[in-house]
Amino acid sequence: MISSFLNPFSKPYFYSIIAITLLSCDNSKIENQNTKSKISNNAYYKPNVLKDTIGGVYHEFYKNGKVKVKGIYKNGKRDGDWSYFYENGKLWSWGEYTLGQRNGASSVYYENGVLRMEGNYFNNKQIGLWKFYDQKGKLIKEVQM
Repeated sequence: MISSFLNPFSKPYFYSIIAITLLSCDNSKIENQNTKSKISNNAYYKPNVLKDTIGGVYHEFYKNGKVKVKGIYKNGKRDGDWSYFYENGKLWSWGEYTLGQRNGASSVYYENGVLRMEGNYFNNKQIGLWKFYDQKGKLIKEVQM
């Protein structure tokens, strides 16, 4: 039975591939940047952004309508400030990008809004002094990268 399942020409194998293909299809609503935004029934909404060719403002939304991610694409790559949010609307993470590379300041926050860690990146690598805080905002550790 197992050998017939692994045979690429067997019926169970064929039906499994069809089922996996159908289940992996994304039914989220995609919207052109020039139209009003609508929230789908899925966890978040993504506008139609062709990462390789287009630039412009990018947003993702949670099912509750709050912003999940916002940033800008330039020449198909993240550029400038990018912000990520918890579902409650509070800032989760913020960072600077230059043509797809993390460059500059970065910070991460606890869900209660308190700073969790902060530091800098250069060419996608952590550099310099990184500071880490507890959930009350007390400095607990500093690490030189």
